[in-house]
This record gives sequence, C-alpha cells and structure tokens, in this order.
Amino acid sequence: MLWRIQSKMRDPALERDALLIFSEYLDIPEERREAWLAEQTYGRPELLARVNAIREADRVAGVRTGAALNAVEEEIAPERIGAYRIMERIGRGGMGSVYRGERMTEDFAHVVAIKIIKPGLLSESLVSRFLRERQTLAQLSHPNIAQLYDGGEWADGSPYIVMEYVDGVPLVQWAQEHEAPRGVRTRLFCDICDAVSFAHRNLIVHRDLTPSNVLVTQDGVVKLIDFGISRPAEAEPDRGGPTSSLASLSLTPGYAAPERREGGRVTTAADIYSLGKLLDVLLTPDAGEPDLRAIVAKATAPKPEDRYASADALKADMTRWAEGLPVEARGGSRRYRLGKFLRRHRTAVAASAAALVLLVAALVVTADAYVRSERARKAEAARFEEVRALANFLLFDLNDQLRRVVGNGEARVALTERAQRYLRALADSPGATPALRLEAARGFVELARVQGVPTEPNQGMPEQARGSLQAALRTLQGSPLATEQLAPVRAEASALLAMVEAHADTDQEKAAKTLRTADAALATVPGDKRDGAWMAARSIVRRSQLELAVLAQDLDGLSAITTQLEREIGEWPKAMAASPLAEGDRAYAAYYRGIRGYFTDELEPGVVQFLDAQRRLEALDRARPNDPQTLYLLAYNAYAGYGTALGLAGRDAETRRFLKVAQDTVDRLLAIEPGDRILQSLRIALTSAAAEMLASDRRLPEALAMQTRAVGYAKARLGREPGNNIAASKLILAQIVLGDISQRAGKPDGACGSYTEARRLLQTLESQGKLLGFIEQHGKKLDDNIRRCKASP
Repeated sequence: MLWRIQSKMRDPALERDALLIFSEYLDIPEERREAWLAEQTYGRPELLARVNAIREADRVAGVRTGAALNAVEEEIAPERIGAYRIMERIGRGGMGSVYRGERMTEDFAHVVAIKIIKPGLLSESLVSRFLRERQTLAQLSHPNIAQLYDGGEWADGSPYIVMEYVDGVPLVQWAQEHEAPRGVRTRLFCDICDAVSFAHRNLIVHRDLTPSNVLVTQDGVVKLIDFGISRPAEAEPDRGGPTSSLASLSLTPGYAAPERREGGRVTTAADIYSLGKLLDVLLTPDAGEPDLRAIVAKATAPKPEDRYASADALKADMTRWAEGLPVEARGGSRRYRLGKFLRRHRTAVAASAAALVLLVAALVVTADAYVRSERARKAEAARFEEVRALANFLLFDLNDQLRRVVGNGEARVALTERAQRYLRALADSPGATPALRLEAARGFVELARVQGVPTEPNQGMPEQARGSLQAALRTLQGSPLATEQLAPVRAEASALLAMVEAHADTDQEKAAKTLRTADAALATVPGDKRDGAWMAARSIVRRSQLELAVLAQDLDGLSAITTQLEREIGEWPKAMAASPLAEGDRAYAAYYRGIRGYFTDELEPGVVQFLDAQRRLEALDRARPNDPQTLYLLAYNAYAGYGTALGLAGRDAETRRFLKVAQDTVDRLLAIEPGDRILQSLRIALTSAAAEMLASDRRLPEALAMQTRAVGYAKARLGREPGNNIAASKLILAQIVLGDISQRAGKPDGACGSYTEARRLLQTLESQGKLLGFIEQHGKKLDDNIRRCKASP
C-alpha cells in the first residue's frame, strides 16, 4: 500500500528553523511566550504558521516509538524498505514518520519499527556521519535498550533507521495507569540507569532521554528507544555546514541539559541531567523527602562537573536512598549519617543501649548471683545471651550492611572492635561454651577482613589483621567441637593469613606452608559432612592458592587450580551453584585464566577471559551494588584486561573500556575504604595509564592534567607513609611520566622540574639503602632527560 501526499512537502530550511524556535519556545515562561514568538518570527509569516502547527501537534501528540510528534502533513511512504514491508504508520512529526514493518522473506517473522527522516532536514555531512555510525549503534545490545538493527538511505535521499518494535507505553503514563508504587518506580529507574551506563561504556550518549523515549512493555520491562539520534560521546559537531543534526533537532526542552541548549560540547553528563529530570517526574519528591530532592538536584546541576560522575553513581545513590542509607548527594556530615543510622535501626540501637546497661549491671551482681536464688541465676543467663546476641548483631549483621556504604570504613573498624571485645570477654569467662569460643573465632576472622587482608578492601592494617587471624586459630585450639564445625573457620583463617604473609611480608614460602595447613583442615571433614560452610571455606582457600600461584608465576599450578575451582563448583548443592558466591568463583576462574594468557603471551584468549569475568562481575554488582569484594576483583580484572589488550590489533575499544572500568571501580572502592594502600597504589597506576593513553592520542593538555593528578595521588600517599619505599617509588615513576609528557607537550621547564624531583627522591632512597632494582634502572636515564630538557628552547 502507498500513502499519498495530502499537502505539499515543506521546505527543509523552514522545518529546521521552526523546530529550533519551537524548542526554545518551550523554555520561555508561559506569560511571555506569545510576545517572544512574534518577535522571533517577525517578517516571516510562513515560519510563524509552521511553528503554530507544531504547537498544535505537540498538544495532541501521541507517540508509540518515541521522538515523533504528530504533524499536520503526510509524506509518501515506501511499500518496503530492504527486507521489510511497510504495514502502518505508528507516529509522525517534524523529523519524519515512524512505521511498523514486517520482514518480507519467509525464513522467519520479524516485526520492526522504521523511522524515515525527511529528506533535506539534515546536511550531507550529517547524513554521511549517520551512515558511518549505524554499525556502532547496531552493536548496542542491552535488555533495556530497543535494539537498532540497521539504517541507510531511501531512494529519495531520506535517511532511515530500522529498530526493535516495542509494544509499550511511555514510562510516566505506565506508572500512572498501573498506580505503580515507589519501589516499582525506583526499580524501573535503576534499570534505565543500567541501560544508559551501558551506552556510555560503549561511548554513546543518548541526548534525548525523556518520558516519551522510555517505554514500558506489557511485561513491565523498561526499554529506552531512539538511540538512533545519539552519537559517540567524543564526536565533535560538524564544521562548515548547517548546524542542525539528529541530536539538536531532537532536543526536548525541560529535559535537555543547559550545555545542549547553549550549543556547548555534549558529554555523558547531558544524559545524567536528563535522568535527573526523568527521576523528578517519575517519583515527584516532596518537601518531606530531602534525600530524594538532593539526588534530583545533584543530577540536574547546571554545571556538568557538579552532577553525578556516571549513571552508575546515580543508580548507587538511588539504591542507597531506597535502602534508607545515607546518600552521596547530601554530603557526609556525621550528624546526617548518624540520623540515617538511627532511623534504620531504631530497635537495634535501643536494644544495644539496653544490653550495654545490662552488661554493666551484670558485672556488679555476678559475684553473688549464684548464692542468692535460682531466679537470679536465670536472669543472669538471660543477660549473658542478650550481650552475646548483641555482639553477633554488631559484628555480622550490621557490619555486613555498613561494608557497602561509602565512608563507613573507620566506623566499621570501631564497631567490629567493640563487638569483638564483647565476644572475647564472653569467650574467656569461666564456663564459656565451645560454641561461644567458635563464635569468637569467626569474629576475629571478620575483624581481620576489615583491618587488612590484602586481597580484599581493607583499612590498610595488615599487622592488626595478622593478629586477629592468629587469635582466631588460638581460640579454636583444643576445642571439643566436631571437626565439620571447626574446619571451615580454621581453613578460612589460614587462607587469609597466607595472603598477609604473601603480600605484606613477601614471604611466598611461608604463605604456601600456611595454605597447606588450610587444605589439610578441610581434608579432615568426611565427605558426607561437607556442608555449605565447608564449601564456602574451600572457595576462599582456592582463591588464595590462585593468588599465590600468580605471585610465584607458577603457570602450571595456576591452570591446575583454576580447573579445580571450576570443577568444584559443580559439586555444590543446586541452590549454592546458582548463588552469587558460585558466580563469583566463575568470575575468579575467568580472571586467572586471563592472567595466565597475559604471562604466556596468549593475549587474545586472555582478553576473552577478562571480558567474560567483567560481564559476570558487573552482573553481580548490579544485583548487589557496592559489594567491596566484587568491586575489588572487577577493578583488578579490568586493569589486567587493559594491560593484556593494550596494543593488541583490533582491541583498542576494549583497551579503553577496561581502563575506564578500572578507574571508575577503584574510585568507588576508595570511597568505601579510603585507607586501602593497595587501592591507593592501583589508582596511581591507572591514572598514569590514562594520561599516557591521552598522550598517545595527542591530547597533550588533558594528558598533563591527568598525570598531574597521578602525581598528586602519589604525593598524598607518601605524605601518609613517609618511610615507605614503595610509596616513594610510586612517586618517582609518576614524576618521570609527567616529565615525559611535559617534554612532548613542549614544556621543557615543567619536564625539568619533574625529572629533578624524581632524581632527588631516588637519591634519598639510595642513601637509605631502600632503592628498588626496577627504580634504579629508571634512574640511569634521569640525568640524560634533565640535560635534554635544559637544552630545549
């Protein structure tokens, strides 16, 4: 079938002018709109008539696939485009029309939406760019993004887009019609953030996130549409031609960021602004919801740098808000965080205070409790159990909640130490049961994790962690409990202690011996007694064995243990095999296979393994945001993936994505555990890597700024640990890289300053007998570098 022209096709230049004026018109206060419109269209009655037609179309607009206002004219539609038969128009507007299409071939049925953009509406350069970029957009595959299948040019020169047909309604309309509760709306918004984050990681900015471009299907699945109007985040505007583009013509006032309306450079921050506006409409926070209002305000800040750094960061704050946790948008005052804590745990806090009072009272009356009466004895036993329950709540339940909250690291240490003192006192009390001593041992292990186990986010206190783990093992000596109860705790404590010995002491031989002790503890449990706790402990032992194999560069051992880890997952009960712990082990296996590929120069298979691990870890992070152990492996996996993909033919995009994921994840981790020394070192290395990548792209001013930041991080760490030769070595390397980039940027004075400072630090380490070999090699070139930069004009 063919739709006929009902009125003549309009002038493309007139269309562009009318759409741009209409977009600005919507930002004008209502009482001034008519006068403003008359002024803008003075002497051009045809332009005024066209704008008025668009105003009327906007008033009655009904959009099914997004971004196409009902317009007043018809266009010729083809009977088919490529393999698709045009069935019906489902939307039309100033940019063109949207049709439902069905695949004409008989091999399979396929329904799509096809958007045809009016000929002449875009400049030739923009059409060419669109055709070049369609493959990039077609690869944007995500469950919450309507897939763009193809695009091209029709016979009359009209650009077209073939995309997934979404049978749904706009987000806000769906929420109103279904009377969706806050929890459902929040989930949908978080799904939108996931989709936007995925696009941003693929260097795509949507540019027109509005309620009409977010549909909800009959199954309640949210879908972002019209990614066809987006373009790569780093793309620059066309020069020397008409300034209209798919992105600028689709600007939706009220949702478009200020920099878009002002014609500035558009980055991912523009989508963050639109997400904030979308959140405001979807959840409509009132004056009694300061946290939600603060989130909206931060997302829609006028300046891009004041907004959330990413869609993931916005989602994380929404998750914290939904869970009643402190939100980043409100800042981190102690009073605010304390208020949030008290509101979340009114009963627990009251019980804690009461239990502490009872504990003091118990110390007073214990001496004569047994001689007074049986009634007093029972009351004392009840108090004992209350304090025991309180300690377990603080150490395990509450600590597990707080470990995912930004800025709570020191509070967690104080909390776990206090709870551990309670348990230690109870365990050492006369008549303490073996079960109570087992609880105390578990508490020591949990405390060590917070203090300084190197393979997990920690407070940077490895010596304290060592002491806690040794205390756990001492507490279990001579226990009459069954082997299956004791072995998992002994194995876990030994495996974590081995990591302290391997990383903090650099004593691989001692660590290997401790790990053999952990394995032996597990082996004492008969096969029919190996429960979930035993299998979880075995998982920790395997992860520690893998880490030690990497440190020793034992490639055969690395392969064998990885295979063993994967095989053992299959032995788990069905429920455990589908758990986050099992998926985490699968990610560990992929990560260490990637590491082996790096060591053996099997780089391409290594990259594939790192990508698999990253996919699994990002899914775990979405399911349980801010879990430190997941983020820790995600950061190191991305860093190792970056090093493996670097320079590999055809892997430039993956290299850059790995580096971005590693940087973002380390920033998130340091917000949770700012005292973690390993993370501080990793941030310095990642920032330097980003600077060198910018320099290789000839973006030298940005490279200088990035490497200056790396030097600042290194100086801050050395300031906290003035006698640490590793921290000093990191600063030397950072200064050398800054000098190299300064030299390339034509700034010899800056280069000389960096090289000279690096040489001064190196000489200090040498005089102290702390100079590391690899740093000494760099030092041999410093004098030549200084002479060269001084000779530069």
